[in-house]
Amino acid sequence: MLKLTSFFTYIYLASFIMIVLYVSYLTVFYFTQDDMLFQSPTFSDNDIASIEKNEHYEEIRINVEDNLSLHGWLLHQKDAPSPAPLLIYFGGNAEVASQSIDDFEVLSEWNVLFVNYRGYGLSDGEPSEETLFHDAEVIYDVVKERSDVKEDQIVIMGRSMGSAPATHVSKQRDVAGTILVSPYDNRKRLIKHRYPLLPFSSLIRHPFENSDKAPFIMSPVLGFIASEDKVIPPDHSEKTLGSWGGPNRTIWIDGYGHNDLQTTDSYWEGIQTFLNEL
Repeated sequence: MLKLTSFFTYIYLASFIMIVLYVSYLTVFYFTQDDMLFQSPTFSDNDIASIEKNEHYEEIRINVEDNLSLHGWLLHQKDAPSPAPLLIYFGGNAEVASQSIDDFEVLSEWNVLFVNYRGYGLSDGEPSEETLFHDAEVIYDVVKERSDVKEDQIVIMGRSMGSAPATHVSKQRDVAGTILVSPYDNRKRLIKHRYPLLPFSSLIRHPFENSDKAPFIMSPVLGFIASEDKVIPPDHSEKTLGSWGGPNRTIWIDGYGHNDLQTTDSYWEGIQTFLNEL
């Protein structure tokens, strides 16, 4: 009888330890999820200096709230007309504007705007789903009023996390088109894929529900999916692009992953073709 009692004691103790570990797992996830999502890389004075040397890069400050502004750059293409069509780019969760601006010089005639999220680069504040969505609308509204922007030819582009504000502003504003690179379906599904032990989606503070918004957007979309994407599974991107209400063209980049699909010629050729056809 004593041995049986000891056995159940060990079972109860082991169960208690498992419960404590599981609750700790959930607690750590809940309080660290913002740090895992919003990963602003370092942005040095040298980064700024290298951009300022290029006369085709205009430094931008956009006020999104009282005493709070976002910082970025406007790339004026050498062959752009005046007023020029504009591509607004929302980067991934570990991008600042200076990382991508040079790559976009291969595009013709379309100026490109890069604005850092709150807390990224020299932008004020702290990022969240709510602030990203709010700021995306403000950015669009502000630049649309510029005399050097052709207001009926503004395209929104979002990569990875940036697909969320891009999809949001495309739903809320009359954009000419949208480009999505490795877009989310929604982060609740993505987190469930990555962390199958999470019991409920209410733990996710920034759900970014792209596929729920996609059916209501009638402007055309160009999507890019990398066949070897290990960060955002291709079927997640397919769901958002397949749900799009307007004309949809999806380009698969075979043999490439989440962080190198932009190194292919088909990526830039696809973007230029899409812009030329608008």
